[in-house]
Amino acid sequence: MENKNQPKKKTQLSIIVRGPVEKFNRSGINCLKFEKKSTRSDQTNLDRLYTAGRDSTIRVYSNLVPNTNDPSRYELNDVDQYYQMSLSHHTDWVNDIIVCKNNSRLFSASSDTTVKIWNSTKGTLLTTLRNHKDYVKCLAYAKDKQILASAGFDKNIYLWDINKTMSVSLADLETNTISENKYSIYSLAINNQASVLASGSPENCIRLWDPRTNSKLMKLRGHTHNIRFLALNRDATQCLSASSDHTIRLWSLGQQRCISTIEIHTEGVWTLCVNEAFNRVFSGGKDCKIYATDLRNSDESILVCEESNPILSIDLGHEQENLWVSTTASTFKNWSLKPNENSSWNFLKNNTKPNDANLKPGNETVNQSGASSMSSSFLLQNPINVNPLINIPGTSCLKQYHILNDKRYIITKDSDENVCVWDVLQARRLESLGKENFENAVKLRQRFISVPNWFTVDLKLGVLTINFDESDWQSAWINFKDMDSNHVRQTQNIDLSDAKVNYGHIFLESLFKSCPLLNPNQLQTCGNVIMNSQQNNSTQQSIISKDPESNQPGLLRFNIPEHTPIILSESAGRTLHRLEVKDLGKESEQQILSKVIPSWISDALSGKVAPKFNRVNFVLNPFNQNQKVINKERLSSIDLLQVKKLKEHVYSKILKLDQNSESNQNDSNNNNYKNTEPDDTNGCQDALQQANRTIELLCSDQVLSDPEMNLRTIKHLIWKGTGDLTILYRQK
Repeated sequence: MENKNQPKKKTQLSIIVRGPVEKFNRSGINCLKFEKKSTRSDQTNLDRLYTAGRDSTIRVYSNLVPNTNDPSRYELNDVDQYYQMSLSHHTDWVNDIIVCKNNSRLFSASSDTTVKIWNSTKGTLLTTLRNHKDYVKCLAYAKDKQILASAGFDKNIYLWDINKTMSVSLADLETNTISENKYSIYSLAINNQASVLASGSPENCIRLWDPRTNSKLMKLRGHTHNIRFLALNRDATQCLSASSDHTIRLWSLGQQRCISTIEIHTEGVWTLCVNEAFNRVFSGGKDCKIYATDLRNSDESILVCEESNPILSIDLGHEQENLWVSTTASTFKNWSLKPNENSSWNFLKNNTKPNDANLKPGNETVNQSGASSMSSSFLLQNPINVNPLINIPGTSCLKQYHILNDKRYIITKDSDENVCVWDVLQARRLESLGKENFENAVKLRQRFISVPNWFTVDLKLGVLTINFDESDWQSAWINFKDMDSNHVRQTQNIDLSDAKVNYGHIFLESLFKSCPLLNPNQLQTCGNVIMNSQQNNSTQQSIISKDPESNQPGLLRFNIPEHTPIILSESAGRTLHRLEVKDLGKESEQQILSKVIPSWISDALSGKVAPKFNRVNFVLNPFNQNQKVINKERLSSIDLLQVKKLKEHVYSKILKLDQNSESNQNDSNNNNYKNTEPDDTNGCQDALQQANRTIELLCSDQVLSDPEMNLRTIKHLIWKGTGDLTILYRQK
């Protein structure tokens, strides 16, 4: 039973700023799978390639048949020839994918802690499995029994009956035979009959399980580092493992020992691809090289190709005559395995030792377990292929960002050195600056203003992910005059010279304006502006809603792109729900939102909770050339109080130079500065003008010449000291 006294977990709101269709991979591709069409007679079901990216997206490609006569066929501008669709419901890296049930179902494992099931033909999400409590790193599939296994950083393995799409058993993996449970699972393998399940972890040993009973079978020890990849043969008599200790090991499960150690890589081995006969393995990893090794004669290996980046995934392609390879870059390639001018490849087919000057003799030793350890008696140093058959380029990912002082605009630089400007309130890119110097771009667009942080930025997916949480979203009040109004359209003749606006409220109202659940009146209200006369009121008022002629959003409401993903997640990172702006009006989405939307969002949009102003304590002292400090009583005001209002206060209430303000003399010693609204507007303007001409304010030996500058900017960009802000005044 749920503990009602348990504190409610905080919920974070995030958006992803991206294009309407993301056809190209960004950053690394953690996994790729090639699947042949179901039958030869099926002309509509083409061979397909699936990629699982670090940008949280699964992409589907078809008609990728290598053409040796025209290797440049697949260029960047030909993407529509082979790109089919993107599956975009994950919110973090997609780490592994499995295609099953005659290619009609796709399973994906993600760092967002979920396993998702897709209709791989239509690209629709069928369901989300939320059993895992941490990153889901790997999947394994028993084809004959239609059983899927998933595992990850929560140290649990779940077994799923694909026909029922539900959990059928759970093995709580004890990574220590006594009591400890400290190791995450990085690799899984299961044989087609689902009689043996293998798991690998930083424990440096392979655990074998009977998935039918969840009972432990054995441990295989020998690796000295994390086990990154596992494979089992069909009858589960042999296991193949790849490790960050640079080695590949072949194990006999009957003998419960390693029977061969392959040492051909110079750095960690991260992925393997074994053919169906389990007699040939292709390996790749951190050293960027792919080797082919005959498991029947494992002392001989050939270097197939060499990539420019560490290798994350390998899969056999069409007719097993080529390899699909993905790396930590956004590009993926296809490499030929056909015999070419280098006849050395034939030894893997005929088991004959080649006579080639490119082959380097290796060393053979016998380890303590009696297994042969090969550093490849014959190792081809030069790759059999230099150029890939197919090169599918990706696109750039964001690598660096800077939030400008106005806390609205962000400058970014991507992996191609391109610099761009983004608007948080509009959730879109405003300007592409090309290969401009990043520091110069920031410097040219920086304003002398201080605005509180009301969001954070994450570039993990290679795009802008902007996060908002309960504690900060409402902190960014600014004077309307300080707001860049280039993209704001005023629909009524209202004087906003002294208005205060709240960025967080503007953003929430813009984001959820089409959601009847959160904004039942839709465009009829707008509560993100407070006029000067309302600052002391407890309830905010709506001043402008929409343009009655065009029926379009009015002042301080922005049109956020409808393809923008919205993510609600727990503060620890676990995703609660993901949808796009265009789906907010759907009844099905509103039913889900009613359960997961945090109260800080619903209360803000309903007007129950108004953003509070931040206050600043400060001291006004007369300027003294002898630097003798005269401590006046502490004053307090909202941090948006402007220099011109301070000058008026000094002019009228401290120096009493305004003969029309005798009625206010009794307020001169009040320790709470009040921004009152006089009845005599003309008199007020005259006093402001006189004060501006007569009074001069200083802070840290700097004259405060900008009458629109506020206390917050003075405190954070000029004062920069501890304790109460101190401002000096003098007559000109």
